[in-house]
Amino acid sequence: MPGLDRREFLTTLSRVGATGAAAVLAGPAEASSARPRPMPDQRGVLVDLTQCIGCRKCEWACNDANHLPAQALETFEDKTIFREFRRPDAGHYTVVNEVPAGGNLGKAVWAKVQCMHCLDPACSSACLVTAFHRDDTGAVTYDVNRCMGCRYCMVACPFQVPAYEYDNALTPAVRKCTFCQGRLAEGGVPACVEICPPQCLTYGHREDLLALAHAKIDTHPDRYVDHVYGEHEVGGTSWLYVADRPFEEIGLPTLGSDPPPRFTEKLQHGIFKGFVPPLGLYALLGGFAWLFRPRPEDGDAGRAAGAEPEEEEAAPTHHRFFTRGTLALLAVAIVGFLFAAIRFTTGLDTVTNLSNQYPWGLWIAIDVAAGVALAAGGFTTAALAHIFHREHFHPIVRPALLSALLGYTFVVLGLLADLGRYYNVWHPMMPWMWSGHSVLFEVGMCVMTYLTVLYAEFVPIVTERLRGRIHFRGAMARFEPAAERFVAAVDRSFRRIMMLLILAGVVLSCLHQSSLGSLVLLAPSKIHPLWYTPILPLLFLVSAISVGFPVVIFESVLSARAFGREPERELLSKLGRIVAAILSIYLLLKIGDVTVRGAWDLAFDGSLAAGMWWVEVGVGVVLPMALLYSERIRNSIRGIFAAATLVIAGVVINRIDVFLVAYRPVYPDRAYFPHVGEFAVTLGLFATLMLVYRLIATHLPVLPRVAESNR
Repeated sequence: MPGLDRREFLTTLSRVGATGAAAVLAGPAEASSARPRPMPDQRGVLVDLTQCIGCRKCEWACNDANHLPAQALETFEDKTIFREFRRPDAGHYTVVNEVPAGGNLGKAVWAKVQCMHCLDPACSSACLVTAFHRDDTGAVTYDVNRCMGCRYCMVACPFQVPAYEYDNALTPAVRKCTFCQGRLAEGGVPACVEICPPQCLTYGHREDLLALAHAKIDTHPDRYVDHVYGEHEVGGTSWLYVADRPFEEIGLPTLGSDPPPRFTEKLQHGIFKGFVPPLGLYALLGGFAWLFRPRPEDGDAGRAAGAEPEEEEAAPTHHRFFTRGTLALLAVAIVGFLFAAIRFTTGLDTVTNLSNQYPWGLWIAIDVAAGVALAAGGFTTAALAHIFHREHFHPIVRPALLSALLGYTFVVLGLLADLGRYYNVWHPMMPWMWSGHSVLFEVGMCVMTYLTVLYAEFVPIVTERLRGRIHFRGAMARFEPAAERFVAAVDRSFRRIMMLLILAGVVLSCLHQSSLGSLVLLAPSKIHPLWYTPILPLLFLVSAISVGFPVVIFESVLSARAFGREPERELLSKLGRIVAAILSIYLLLKIGDVTVRGAWDLAFDGSLAAGMWWVEVGVGVVLPMALLYSERIRNSIRGIFAAATLVIAGVVINRIDVFLVAYRPVYPDRAYFPHVGEFAVTLGLFATLMLVYRLIATHLPVLPRVAESNR
C-alpha cells in the first residue's frame, strides 16, 4: 500500500472492523460533515491570569447567577481553601486555584476553571439524546429533560468539567457552566466577567479576543508565554487564556489540536452512509447462506435454508427447579436485589464508588461491555449453523440463542441500574432526540433492535412447546381449536422469516460489538496508549467472535452437569478448533497494532497497566490458544472447558482494562475501586440469569433431546 501512512492504515482497519466485510462495499467514507467552525456571532472570554488577584468573587457571582447554594460574599475571602486543588462540581460551576510563585513574573497566580465551551464539543458528540447542544453564540448548553444520566459526556470531556449529582435518587443532572445564557439573552455579560475587580476577564467576540491576546503577548513578551490556551486545543474553545508560564504548570491539560469527535463521527457516518455498509453486509451474508445452502445430494434437501431443527431434536428437561445450587444462586440474587433497591431509592452515591473523575465503573465494564461480548454466542452459532450451514452444529444453536437472549436482557437491566435517569431510557427511540454523531446512540439502537430480534427468534421455541398442548377447561374449552390455529399460524409465520431475522441479528451484532470499542475513542487524552488505537472497534469485534463459542462450550458443559446429561463432546471439540483459529487472528491483530504504533515500550514499563495488558493477552489469548490447538485437550471435556473459561476470563479482563484500567482521568483525586454494592448487583444479575436459564430449559425445548446419564 504505497503512500499509506501508519495512521491511515490503522484507520482503514478500524472501518473494516466496524462494519465487517460490508465496509469494503461503501468505499472511502466522507467526512462526517463540515467541521464546526467559529460561528459569526461566536462569543468568548479571555482570561488574563497575570491580572487575577484570587478574590474568588467570580465564584460567588456564578453561584448567585445559577441559583447554587447561597453563601455570603465574605465567605469567599477565605484563602485557606487554596490549600487543595479543586475542580468544578455539581454545586460550583467555577473554581479558582492558587498556583505557587514562579513563571516570568516570579509570583503566584490564580487560575479560574469552568467549562471551556469547545467549538467542537466532545460532550455534544457523545450524548445519544442531544441533551448537549452548541448554540449560535458558541455556548454549550444542557437540556436536563432529555438526559438519561449515562454520563458518557463526562467520560468524553477532555477538560473533565461536567459534574454529576450522584446523591440525587430521582432527578440527578449533569452540572456545568452555562455561560450565563439568560444574562446574554438580555444583552448582559457572564456574571463572573461583570464582577471581576481587576478585569482579568474580557467578554466579546472570539476573533477580537484572539487578536487582543496576541497583542498582549507581542507587546509584553517578557510577561506572557507565547501561547493562547484554547486557540487550538481540541479544535478551539470559547474560553481563552494567557499566562506567564506554561499552562501545564497552571493545571490546564496538555491537549492536541484535533477535536476528539473528528475520528469517531467520521467513523460513524462512514458506517451508516446511506445505510450502504449494513445493507451490504446483510446482502453478503445472504449470499453466503445461499452459496452454502444444503443440496439434495447432501441428503438434506428437506430442510429449508435457515429452518430450525425438527422438534424432536430438542425437549424440556423436566428437572426439579430447586436444588442446593439454585438455592445458593437465589440467595445471591436476593442480596443483589436488595442493593439494587437501595440504589434506586437513595441514588448512585450510596452503593457505588463512582465520582466526577470516574463516571463509569464496574457496571459499565462488566454488566454492559463484557455482558454484550459474552452474549456473542447467539450470533456466532447462528451464523455457523444457518448462514454457513454447518448442520451438525444445530444442537447447540438453541442453547446459544437462550444464552444470548438472557445475556442481552440482563445487560439492559444492568444498564438501568447505572443510568441516573433510568426512566428516560426510551428517549433514544424518539426521532427528535436522535444523535447520528453519537457512538453510544448507535450502540443503543443496535442493542435494542437486536434484543427484539432475539425474542422473535425465540418465538418458535415457545410455539413448539404449546402446539397440541393447549387445554382449556369449562366454558373456555370451545376456544381450544382457535388457540391451536393461532399458535400454528404464529409458528409458521416466524419460521418463514427466520432467515431474515438471523441475517439481521448477525449484522446488528457486528455493528454494536465493534462500536463498543469506539466508545472510548472519543477520549484520546484519557485512555492509556496500550489500548487506545484506531482499530479498537476491529479488536472488539474479533474478540467478541472469539468468545462467542467458548461461552457456548462453557454453558454446554455446565448445563450438562446441572441436568445430568452428557456434553456434546464431538461438537465442542470442533468448536474448539474454530476458537483457536479466531484467537490466532486476534493475537496477530493485537501484536501488529502495538508494533505499528510503536507502543512496546509501554508494555514493559512495569506499570499496573502493562501488567494487566500481559495478563489479558497471556491468560486470555496465548494460553487457551495453545490448549485448543492440542487435539488431546480439545477431546477432553475438562480440557476444553478450562480453555473456554480462560478465553471468557480474557475478554472480561480486556473490557475491564479498556473501561477501567486504561481510563485515566485528567485530575484524579483518588483511585476507583468498586463498592461492595456494585459487586452485589453484578453477581445478583448473573445469579438471576442462571436461575432463569434453568427455569426456561426445564419447561421449553431448548436443550437437545439426549439420554440422561446415570450419574
